Amino acid sequence: MDLKKTLLTHAMKLAQNPKVMEIATHPKVMEVAMKAMAARGQVTTAVHGATSSVARGLNLATRDEVKELRRTIRKLEDQLAAEREGTGGKS
Repeated sequence: MDLKKTLLTHAMKLAQNPKVMEIATHPKVMEVAMKAMAARGQVTTAVHGATSSVARGLNLATRDEVKELRRTIRKLEDQLAAEREGTGGKS
């Protein structure tokens, strides 16, 4: 059994335990869990901003810029194909 299945099995067993359910539904525990999730989002945003800043400083394209360029190229290729079809395929 791989690690993911093992962890999932143990988590399901814990979730069925009444004491674990009582602790998990405690307002303070839920508050801490929500803060942890929010902190993860804040860290992700900060890291994304820092990497974008470093990429700009090194004159590199970011992942978002590459994604946008690919979209633009795809759109232009579609337009070019449509124009070629409209002119009977003559260049």
